[in-house]
Amino acid sequence: MKRPRSLSRSRLPIRMSVGLIGIALLASGTGTQNANADATLALDTAVRSWMQEHQIGAASLAVMKDNALNGSFGYGGMSPAKPARIASLSKAITAVCIARLIDEGRLSFTTPLGAVLAGAFNRVGEPIDPRFRAITIEQLLTHRAGLAREARQGPRVRDLNGMFAKIVLTPLEDNPGARMTYSNAGYQTLGVVAEAVTGNLYERQCGSTALARMRSSGAIDPALRPRAASDGWRVSAIDYAKFIQVLDPDAGGLGNTSRAWQQGLAGNPAYGLGTFLRRTAQGTTFWHTGRVALRKRGGSVTVKSGSGWTAVVIFDGDGRGGAPELRRRLDAALATP
Repeated sequence: MKRPRSLSRSRLPIRMSVGLIGIALLASGTGTQNANADATLALDTAVRSWMQEHQIGAASLAVMKDNALNGSFGYGGMSPAKPARIASLSKAITAVCIARLIDEGRLSFTTPLGAVLAGAFNRVGEPIDPRFRAITIEQLLTHRAGLAREARQGPRVRDLNGMFAKIVLTPLEDNPGARMTYSNAGYQTLGVVAEAVTGNLYERQCGSTALARMRSSGAIDPALRPRAASDGWRVSAIDYAKFIQVLDPDAGGLGNTSRAWQQGLAGNPAYGLGTFLRRTAQGTTFWHTGRVALRKRGGSVTVKSGSGWTAVVIFDGDGRGGAPELRRRLDAALATP
């Protein structure tokens, strides 16, 4: 068997944010600074060991503590400040975009698709399944719309509306509101909803109301434009770490309506605004993983801990399905008080 390529410091270059982790490491001050440095280095170690075991040659890591960047690392030439494919971490961008429309009173969690997508149906045709019109915004957000994971196969399409034309021709797999079935098609439909409500293109609307308002930025990968709202964004690890602070109750990123809705979700864990969540004694932990839907593989993991820590990892390579294992290792590292 071929042995995994060594990822030692000489073989796997690291770029470190001087003045961030550097300060934490060199500080001779408080125990809090030392604890923060230890936790950040534990995350670095967790990513390194995972990369070695799964033969991942390039990755980036951003670490935040209490809404402040605590450190950032690049491995194998990948920069934590450079936009990269974040795969299904894109869903939180779409969900926050929709949440803002709800907080503004332009949409509600109970709005059915038949009431908001009449124009879209005129463009692409009526849904093949009559239950489609009854699907609500809440059901799309929580993967309980009864939709298939992906739209039916067919000719290649160029944009989100082309993908929606395939979605409406895909029969539902269950009744709306029934069991949770993870669905990229559901979040692609939410992207169409954002366009229908605002009259703006999805990327412009959600880039400005979700990313820019959290002082971060990104763009849709041209190769993933039809999947923009589910897994099509390119965002740096640092910018995504800044964005995901929107889920912090003290960040002011969400309004009272959407924040109360997410806090009141049944189940533990549950699925909320584009992320899984679990309520713990320390607070709510949010997490998600992603896998790039292209021949050139890649993936992503984010964990926002109830203890105030956030870690975002973006990587190139298949990972052999190891993203959930990476999430568990990040969880363990973030267990540091």
